[in-house]
Amino acid sequence: MSTTLHIPDHVTTTVSLSPARRWGFLVLLSLGLFLVGADNSILYTALPELRAQLHTTDFEGLWIINAYPLVLCGLLLGTGTLGDRIGHRLMFTVGVTTFGIGSLLAALAPNAEYLIGARAVLGVAAATMMPATLALISQIFPDERERSTAIGIWVSVAVVGSASGPVLGGLLLEHYSWHSVFLINVPVAAIALTGTLIFAPPNMPNRNRKWDFASSLYAMFAMVGMVMGIKELANPDRNMILFALAIVVGCIGVAAFRHRQRVLVSDGREPLLEFSIFRNRMFTGGTLAAVLAMFVMAGAEMMTTQRYQTSGGFSPLEAGLLVASAALPAIPASV
Repeated sequence: MSTTLHIPDHVTTTVSLSPARRWGFLVLLSLGLFLVGADNSILYTALPELRAQLHTTDFEGLWIINAYPLVLCGLLLGTGTLGDRIGHRLMFTVGVTTFGIGSLLAALAPNAEYLIGARAVLGVAAATMMPATLALISQIFPDERERSTAIGIWVSVAVVGSASGPVLGGLLLEHYSWHSVFLINVPVAAIALTGTLIFAPPNMPNRNRKWDFASSLYAMFAMVGMVMGIKELANPDRNMILFALAIVVGCIGVAAFRHRQRVLVSDGREPLLEFSIFRNRMFTGGTLAAVLAMFVMAGAEMMTTQRYQTSGGFSPLEAGLLVASAALPAIPASV
């Protein structure tokens, strides 16, 4: 799975910082964003080792991979609005701290179930952190030219993080155990947290903004149901009861989310997702193309790393370099 981004709508307040301080803080924001991107793909090369050490089933292995992006995507719609309300510096600080704690929990996981739970914690942290990085860039770069440059760097770091995940995972597994793919996050998170306390602008909450927890919850139900349904449909030994239950949960989640957005509009509040934008064919076509491209790319990366390690004799590092080569053209394109 890949991630999508909700950009906060009302980040208009800027703050004056010295050039050294704002560019230094951009480095720290980039560190946090790099963690988010790399952790989305770092386990592709580590999955065979996890299967051997934790004796996971194929089903558990898929959820170890997907618990993180699933929670991230499910919460991302609402965390941008929550950041508007309580302040994006606070959101980034909480997100980085939680990411470090979640990484430590994952590294200490004694079994697959525990690791899946820890990956879900990392998803919560990433959803808390990711919108805040972009919102803080808008706050600390009032000059349009500098802001455009900073956002270009932001996009590049996101691409590099995602592309380097398999390589980083393979490199660590060449010399250390699978625990290292999570432990490496801890010092990076500590550096980002310490630097934030020094370089970040003051926290600027907007109490007039409303955060709708119900919408985020319904979106999560919809995504869990749809993902579970896809997994069971692709499973040759599928459980039809589980498949039917997943479809029902997904449909209920979609219906509840859609109804909630209508209620918000009727109450004069801003919905998390305005469905009327999908009437624009250009927008809908572009969205479908992007989603399908991400779907194919993520699936190809995961299948390639597994195939070349299990039956091709590749080391984790070689498999990681193989899939990273496909993502390299995206870096100059994103800039």
